[in-house]
Amino acid sequence: MKIPGKATHTLLLLLAVGGAGSCSVLGNDEYDTERDRLAAARRSWAAQGWDSYTFILRRLCFCAGGTDPAEVVVQSGARVSVTDVQTGQPVPAEWVEYYLTVPELFDFIEDAIDRKAHQIDVAYNADTGYPTHIRIDYIENAIDEEMAFEVGGLTAIR
Repeated sequence: MKIPGKATHTLLLLLAVGGAGSCSVLGNDEYDTERDRLAAARRSWAAQGWDSYTFILRRLCFCAGGTDPAEVVVQSGARVSVTDVQTGQPVPAEWVEYYLTVPELFDFIEDAIDRKAHQIDVAYNADTGYPTHIRIDYIENAIDEEMAFEVGGLTAIR
């Protein structure tokens, strides 16, 4: 399979952002700090005023479907297309819901905080606030319940 030039660059970016600026939450005292980081990131994102944008998202988990890197296109706040970056084909309809918009990623992080996940590891883009790396481990010592997202190449659609 041939990966288009833009996709290759984006995949390398996804690998590079892996842990930059991340925070791992292991104790109850840190949940407020993580909630504050999320609120600041949401404010930064809102300040951009972007309701139409495109980015590459990869969901990493021990799960079926919706795990290949895909370009997500959001217009007027709604996900309008999800395209597999390796094949150039639309992601199957039953997997589209797994490719979250930026506000949905924020909601995913908030849910993990609310549920007091065992570990929350999140990095946010310093300029725009969108999450670039999310890794949630809900239950200590449980196998295969972890969920992660890598996000890169975000561009506003004007």
